[in-house]
Amino acid sequence: MSQEQIRRRRSKLAFLMSAGTIGIILLVVSTYQLVEFTDSTAFCGELCHDVMEPEYVAHQNSPHSRVTCAGCHVGSGAGYLVKSKISGIPLIIATIFNIYPRPIPTPVVNLRPARETCEQCHRPERFAGDLVRVHISYGLDEANTEKVDIRVMRVGGGAEKVAKDIHWHVAAKVWYVASDSKRQEIEWVGIDTAGLPLVEYVDPRKTTPISTKTINEEKRLMDCMDCHNRATHIFSSPEQLIDEAIARAKIDRSLPFIKREGLSALNPPSPTLEQAGARIASIRDFYRNSYPKVFQEKSGAITKALQELNEISRLTNFPVMKANWASYFDNAGHLDTPGCLRCHGKLVAKGGATAGKTINAACDSCHYFDLKQVLK
Repeated sequence: MSQEQIRRRRSKLAFLMSAGTIGIILLVVSTYQLVEFTDSTAFCGELCHDVMEPEYVAHQNSPHSRVTCAGCHVGSGAGYLVKSKISGIPLIIATIFNIYPRPIPTPVVNLRPARETCEQCHRPERFAGDLVRVHISYGLDEANTEKVDIRVMRVGGGAEKVAKDIHWHVAAKVWYVASDSKRQEIEWVGIDTAGLPLVEYVDPRKTTPISTKTINEEKRLMDCMDCHNRATHIFSSPEQLIDEAIARAKIDRSLPFIKREGLSALNPPSPTLEQAGARIASIRDFYRNSYPKVFQEKSGAITKALQELNEISRLTNFPVMKANWASYFDNAGHLDTPGCLRCHGKLVAKGGATAGKTINAACDSCHYFDLKQVLK
């Protein structure tokens, strides 16, 4: 073989190796970008627009709107990344063939434990003290009368041995068993304290005691998401959002009966957003007929109020997915859904020194209603 042939073969080999290297680099970069895109909020919320519209809209208006979907649903590490992609295949198939449930069921069965996601930013052991909540609401009367309710939440927290109040639940090791898929009917709770026997609480309404086999197979360790299950996908009611809009001057409180008329247009929810828009638009006729002077002098305020009510309609009603603000339980409370009362005031101690005692449901175990109590 001549030197010229050798040189040509070396040139070809160098070209193939260079091309192969470039191809591998491009493949790796493209794969990384594809994975990154499938983990993005845009992919989850916009590409799957109809399916995830309620969750996406709620996420964009939540305190965690700058946290990506993958930040909570996947978290860090290759293991859960691969697991999430595999578990997502049936969801893609369901979307393609339009066979997904409406609304999307909750809770997410394979959601990663909060200790591996939420607690990467939030540190429960650092929580301590109380939290003041000021709730402003408005009446359905002509003056939209304002009501201010101030309560102090006994958040508490701290390390395991000194934790107290609400966030004691995070520091302690609390197990539970729910009899329904939505985890709203809790029938057994076990508090596991190092060096002490397991303290068990059961539902006295159950005629058949829960078996040890069921407990061992189905018990779950309570974490942040068992109470803060809507920490990101928060669906506020029309009444809550109207109150917020009035408080922030997005809706002019001086408009007579604006709270009542707005709530009447939004609740119950309309079959379509177009119909909801027509109901909202009829409020203009209400002022034209009942308050002609207000209609003339505050035409701009009325228009602004109707625009805000249409936005509230968009945030609370999702006809395509057959979902609205009442479709999902919010367990961080007990006013509209059982929440805390799934256990408190319901389950009783099975044995030991506390046998027969119900889990405390006294209001002052979580709230101070008098600021003087806080200053003691």
